[in-house]
Amino acid sequence: MSTTRRPDLDDLEVLALVARTGSIGQAAQELRLSQPSVSRRMLALERRLGVTLLHRTKQGTTLTPQGRLVVDWASELLGAADRFTRSIATLRAEGELSVRAAVSMTIAEHYAPAWLARLHARAPDLQVSLSVANSTEVERLVRTGAADLGFVEVPTAPDGLRHQQVGADKLVVAVAPGHPWADRAERGEPVGAAELATGGVLVREEGSGTRVTLEEALRREGQVLVPGLVMASNNGLTHAAIAGMGPVALSERALEADLRLGELRVVPLDGVFLLRPLTAIWPADATLSDAAVRLLAAAGPTGTARPGYPDRGQGTPEQTSAR
Repeated sequence: MSTTRRPDLDDLEVLALVARTGSIGQAAQELRLSQPSVSRRMLALERRLGVTLLHRTKQGTTLTPQGRLVVDWASELLGAADRFTRSIATLRAEGELSVRAAVSMTIAEHYAPAWLARLHARAPDLQVSLSVANSTEVERLVRTGAADLGFVEVPTAPDGLRHQQVGADKLVVAVAPGHPWADRAERGEPVGAAELATGGVLVREEGSGTRVTLEEALRREGQVLVPGLVMASNNGLTHAAIAGMGPVALSERALEADLRLGELRVVPLDGVFLLRPLTAIWPADATLSDAAVRLLAAAGPTGTARPGYPDRGQGTPEQTSAR
């Protein structure tokens, strides 16, 4: 094992500058240091290496043969250090320009595209890696560190996570024109909680924010949902409802086109309020990166409803702000 102590890279840089300028005084001037300070550093470097590096005269300073060798070797070391520093800076910049986000399916289909377009307009170099899952899985990805930032649509923000509301989403119950509830919609006759709970509603899978919102709304009225069909697909549920399989409970955004075309009709509800927040979530012990903050800013607030605000039918949007 060598007994020579490793030199300080800064001292090697000073030595290289002395060699280039041919003067300790000139090197000190370029470094904005005092000449005695530079002299002391060179003497300390010589002691550390155990060789004489500089030949000092009244006419100036020159390298000894050993000094020339050390400067040559140091140039390789300093070049490698510069490359290392640049690589770390690049790595840091890449981290600052990327964010791993997880979003629920409804948000992915109907809200995230606008958010990402807004983000791209503001920060075109920022990269977003987007995972799509139901709200429960999004929460898990955030808790385990697999996602930096999550977006869910559940009635209550998950415990133990920081959160900020970025908007709101309205659920509706809709049926095909041939369904018995369609005539009631025409007459303005609402469906109550008990009838809705046992009416064979087509719903998303357990863990979905849509499913959780409906179940909690019914639970507040003392009812337990008995699903007619369970699918992990908004489109699949929509087509099943159009085919006459039963009422479907989904985001109004997911049903917009079919409602406009008359393939489905919204059923008025009595005492069942289906507004829910769109909520950003992230670990309580984490500081959001600049990229995550930019995505959060691009996401909201985009909604206009306060979740749980009672109204006639299925909910009237009211102005809200991020909490």
